Amino acid sequence: MKQVQLALAGIGIPVFAGTWRATPGQPTPPAQYLVYSTVTTEDSHHDDHVIAYKTFVYLNLWSTSDPTAAAALIRSAMGTAGFAMIEESNRSGSQPAYDAKTRQFTIQWTWCLREEVT
Repeated sequence: MKQVQLALAGIGIPVFAGTWRATPGQPTPPAQYLVYSTVTTEDSHHDDHVIAYKTFVYLNLWSTSDPTAAAALIRSAMGTAGFAMIEESNRSGSQPAYDAKTRQFTIQWTWCLREEVT
């Protein structure tokens, strides 16, 4: 989704739609990166016509180091771009969740962008 890419373009963390995939030029994941997926639903109708859509963005930050500062950048960038944060989860209380298999911390968000049909 172009709006997600634009919102996060200036934060210095690579952003991938769907998943990060190894390439010959980058066989290992970056130290920090974001992956996202989206779901769009009809939000409002008038006279049997859709007048607004809501797009939900499921955004995940993966980081080899403490992601606290990156999370603040992401919150600011998404909010500035008009996305509303529905929820943020680190799945472990007050500390960022750590995935032992990937040896990375992770934070997950659900964001929502409402757009009127023109």
